[in-house]
Amino acid sequence: MRTTMRRIPAAFATLALAVLGAAVPATGAHASTASTASTASSVATASPTATASEACEKAWHNARNGYLYLYSGFDCSGYLAATATDDPDWGDSSGSVHGVAVGTVRSLLFKASSGLAVELYAGPDYTGSHVCLTRSESYLTELGGAEFPDGTPLDAARSHRWTWASACDDRFLG
Repeated sequence: MRTTMRRIPAAFATLALAVLGAAVPATGAHASTASTASTASSVATASPTATASEACEKAWHNARNGYLYLYSGFDCSGYLAATATDDPDWGDSSGSVHGVAVGTVRSLLFKASSGLAVELYAGPDYTGSHVCLTRSESYLTELGGAEFPDGTPLDAARSHRWTWASACDDRFLG
């Protein structure tokens, strides 16, 4: 009986560690994977290395609050633009994001205050399918594979605007 009593606390400790391991990701990445709420198959793949997560994590800690950052490379590399304002067309020559060709953005970083979100649109002038990024989705290390609700690849985003997270309904990534 004494041996059985010693095994019970050990079994509970093992179970607790297993549950904790399943609930907490080991990489420390804020949002290395993402999916739209309405489309379960729309998933941005996570970076395969810890170094990649570390790169986005470092970029996030150095980022200015209230900004959206666009990168041409995976894992928050290849800086393209940073913006704290709306931009109706990333491909034109005006606004805070300009000259960004369709498919150029490979990763995103978003550092916002609580309650704020940024809506990404598939088309210019805030048209087409759209999704929201919130504070909990601090960065996406690779946009390849992620989609807008209509199936348009997320890396084809053309415009964005700031909004309150409460106005996004169910159009969230993550």
